[in-house]
Amino acid sequence: MEAWGISHYRSPHLVPFHAHLAQDGQTVVLAADENEYEINFSGVDGGHVLDSVLAMANPGAEIWFDIHEGSAQPWQLSLARQLDELSLIRDAPADGSALELRRLELESLVRRCVDKLLAATAADREGHASIVLAMQKLLDEPAPQADAFTVDDVAAPQWAGNFALQTFYLQKIYLADNLPQLLPLWRRVLQDFADEAGYAGLGRRAAESPRLARPDSLGFYCPAQVEAYLLCLVDLLLQAARPEARRRLKRPTLVAEPDSGVNFMRRAEQFALAGLAELGESRYVGRVNADGAGFGPVVQGLFIEQYHVTQRFVEIIAPLMTKRLRTPLKQRVYRYFQEELGHEAFERATCEALGVQAAWLDQALPLPLFQAYVDAFTVLGRYDPIGYLGSIMVTEGMPGMDNPVHARLEALVEDRAEYRRVAKRHDDLNVELNHAALSRLFFREISVLTPHAQQRALANLSYLLELNVRAMDQVADFYGAQTELRICALDSYPAGHV
Repeated sequence: MEAWGISHYRSPHLVPFHAHLAQDGQTVVLAADENEYEINFSGVDGGHVLDSVLAMANPGAEIWFDIHEGSAQPWQLSLARQLDELSLIRDAPADGSALELRRLELESLVRRCVDKLLAATAADREGHASIVLAMQKLLDEPAPQADAFTVDDVAAPQWAGNFALQTFYLQKIYLADNLPQLLPLWRRVLQDFADEAGYAGLGRRAAESPRLARPDSLGFYCPAQVEAYLLCLVDLLLQAARPEARRRLKRPTLVAEPDSGVNFMRRAEQFALAGLAELGESRYVGRVNADGAGFGPVVQGLFIEQYHVTQRFVEIIAPLMTKRLRTPLKQRVYRYFQEELGHEAFERATCEALGVQAAWLDQALPLPLFQAYVDAFTVLGRYDPIGYLGSIMVTEGMPGMDNPVHARLEALVEDRAEYRRVAKRHDDLNVELNHAALSRLFFREISVLTPHAQQRALANLSYLLELNVRAMDQVADFYGAQTELRICALDSYPAGHV
């Protein structure tokens, strides 16, 4: 971190105070916050010091300008630093209307979500009533018990196996810890949509819809993330009502015996390979391999989404860092965290090398399932760390297994020299770090796993494999339909892709 300095204040000025010269005519006596301070600079006239102190009550005083520009006299700079160290400098007050303005912005976001849902369900309004009810119930579900959580149990028995509702619950758990102001917004969208859709007993009259509470702070949580998670809600609600929301992968077969970590990982790799074969080729792979496919938004879009994931990737490791793991495991977790820090710089440079403007990259929302991707891993890292460790291969790959789209993408961008330079640095780093072997290295440290622990881990691995393929399908659907690159936003995204 950089050192704190006067330049960090936007509009510095002293707290309310009284100041006068002492009888010696040299010492300035300053009284503030029920304390009294004496200020004396050798070789500087006390009257000049008093004048500077009095001027510092005004944020527009010349002395603040001189300090900012580096033209203040040395004793004036020392004076400002001493007053700052005594916590006697304050900044401009907060805008008293900002919190209310933000509340109104949130009301507007809710309204846009409800309108989007009403428009998308106009042809089959009743088919979504039970989904709204299920989501309302899931919002009231308590957090799961750590080391006893499997995605397969979400929304059971009526909605067991609904991918969208499983994802909704995982994101609900994530938000409760990391962006709690979103859950009241989700409730409000569901309530208002239920009311305006005419779902008896689910909504409430519009006149009774509660005002959203003002946020309790501004500048702490990211406002763009609010819009991103509202888009996730809309998209998952529309997905959940469709037949395609049924899970594509079958439950893993029951595990009967305890086994070592290494032996479990061998079976997990076999399970993953069989699962990928069962899921089949994603729509994205089919699109980029199609005859006539070339460079365009469908290629740029995948790298945009990879940037969004990589930007947050260290978050998925963080929950394991608080676990009281054995020392060898703990060391590997910390090393993994360190090795992933800063990789977003490579992905950002790659996007820019492919013609994605930096400003667009900063404004773009992640596609809903890419937002859910990081959330799901983070939640599993907290509530099923064994399953998390067994699922790292979903993001990092497995030894000897090639990425099915890597070679094709390389061919589509082979004429872009800057891309090749940036991407090669990142590819070389990933090879050097041996991340494809991470799951094996972690499980080598685990001597025995119960059948229940193995079963949970395989079930959660199954979900993450499917999430990965469905997320790639979303890239194909959103970016593949474009001829000119358009970034994802609440109003521009055609929610409901499965």
